[in-house]
Amino acid sequence: MRVELAGGAELLFCAHHAREHEDKLREVAISIHDETGRLAETPAIAPDDEI
Repeated sequence: MRVELAGGAELLFCAHHAREHEDKLREVAISIHDETGRLAETPAIAPDDEI
């Protein structure tokens, strides 16, 4: 997860730690970009010549 702060700084968290600190992050963040849902997506299969 990427957390953007008012001063322009960004913090990067793994999903586990973002959830652990979510309440406080929401208090100080101007935006939170969460792509943890993509972790469950089925990956594309590479062609045989790329393996």
